[in-house]
Amino acid sequence: MSRKIIAMRYWTLLLILIIFIGRAQANPEIINYIENHLQLSGVLKKSGTFVYVDVDDAYIHQLIPFIEHEGFEEPPYFDKPYSAGAHISVIYSDENFSAEEIEEYGQEISFTLKECQIVHPPKWAEIEKVYFIVVEAPELDQLREKYGLTKREYPFHITIGVKPRTPSKITAKFLPFLGEAG
Repeated sequence: MSRKIIAMRYWTLLLILIIFIGRAQANPEIINYIENHLQLSGVLKKSGTFVYVDVDDAYIHQLIPFIEHEGFEEPPYFDKPYSAGAHISVIYSDENFSAEEIEEYGQEISFTLKECQIVHPPKWAEIEKVYFIVVEAPELDQLREKYGLTKREYPFHITIGVKPRTPSKITAKFLPFLGEAG
């Protein structure tokens, strides 16, 4: 089976999980905070063959307090030399695309906020749930189309938190408040 078919099946499954399982309750506090304190744009960048919109890391650092009490913690986007930090994924490495072709690197990409969602990632074994902000960015759909890539079957988003299957030291401090301490 080709990598493209495997990737399509993966993202189709993720979309199904988002639609039928992963809707978070609307969190007006998070959306309101973003609208009043954070920029609704970022810069198109790449890391190897991964293409993304680099957004202010405050999307994670300043928003995680809104969801920590639910067991979420910062995603592991800051601990490796080539980690992207807060970002919107545009083209994944497994899409068999030469990232060198893109002429738009460095361009500012604007987006609008849609909603908060929680998904259960099927291929991230150690993570039970991912909390993200769905964004709309027509420029990103146009970019994918320009370079012959299919329109994404799942929403563009900014991951702001992950809930590990085994609580870390950070989330463990909140367990007594959640009634899960033994």
